[in-house]
Amino acid sequence: MTEVVGRIRPASNVPTRLLLFGGIALLIFCIFPFVAGEFQTNLMAKLLLFGALGVSLDLVWGFTGILSFAHGVFFTLGGYVAAYYLKLNLSASANNYGGTLPDFMVWNGLTELPWFIAPLQFFPVAAIAMLLIPAGFAYVIGWFIFRSKVSGVYITIITLAISSALTTFFISQQAYTGGTNGITDVSKLSLLGIVIPPIGLYFIILFFTAALIAGGWWLTQSNFGLILRSIKENEKRISYLGYDVAGFKIFIWTLSAAIAGIAGGLFVPLNRFISPVYLAVAFGTQVVIWVAVGGRGTLFGPLIAAILLGQVQNSVDRITQDWQLIVGFILLLVVLFLPDGLMSLLPKPLRFTENNQVTGYLPPAPKKR
Repeated sequence: MTEVVGRIRPASNVPTRLLLFGGIALLIFCIFPFVAGEFQTNLMAKLLLFGALGVSLDLVWGFTGILSFAHGVFFTLGGYVAAYYLKLNLSASANNYGGTLPDFMVWNGLTELPWFIAPLQFFPVAAIAMLLIPAGFAYVIGWFIFRSKVSGVYITIITLAISSALTTFFISQQAYTGGTNGITDVSKLSLLGIVIPPIGLYFIILFFTAALIAGGWWLTQSNFGLILRSIKENEKRISYLGYDVAGFKIFIWTLSAAIAGIAGGLFVPLNRFISPVYLAVAFGTQVVIWVAVGGRGTLFGPLIAAILLGQVQNSVDRITQDWQLIVGFILLLVVLFLPDGLMSLLPKPLRFTENNQVTGYLPPAPKKR
């Protein structure tokens, strides 16, 4: 792991046009809640989180070549942590039974708070767990997968199995997870005793997404990013040069899971619920679609696709419930005519992907002492 972290070195100067267009985009998003209604502001905040989730998958699929359907799992794990915190801090008068024990636990015969859930009623513990639980779960899975040199479609199959198994498990543990309904009617998020209004949540989510895009660009344009792209292009060659390929895969896999967990944690105070629906393969497939439609290895593409497809879904949903057909048709068009995603429609100077090709020289890894 020391070798992996040691390869994260700053990229060259940030292109002026990237700063310019990034600044303009950020300004537009900052103005948006003041000209749009409350519904559109909440919807945009939700789509920004989904875009951030897409970016987390892009780090492992677009840059490293690892196709995963399990990022909805990491998103949901972070969401459940946040939901427990908000549910446990709901006032006794707001609970259906007038007590501090969550209603779904009372319905299922529990008389006291389980020991492994009780610490989540404290904000510092919940904030750390929201990041560490998805990351820790991903690290364990990644260690077994990548140290065993599993690759290709077999990784995808494993992530599908994980998603299906956890969905069944969470539904079956109704006393602890709320079952099919999940955890609903949670309290509003408050910091230092101050309740965060919807517009405040929007700006927190916007800051998180902007920081993720900036950090992702910095990471992928560093020497570390060059190694990731080299692993995607020719894993065996990188291994022959002496690099710990499994270590790099485990690191980016765990980092992306932590990002997904934070996105899930922010999703709960915005939508006031979390359920096993987001664990299921269907949601994991949506994340894959955002990355595929937007453009793998672009960072900006998944965010743009999540926002565009989310708005399409919102518009079509008013007319018909079969919005999946429209999204499927869009995906078909992209696969057939735009294999590099929507970002390929932009002029090359505006794609900010010139450095996303495997260029430069990778020297042999330094020998371990």
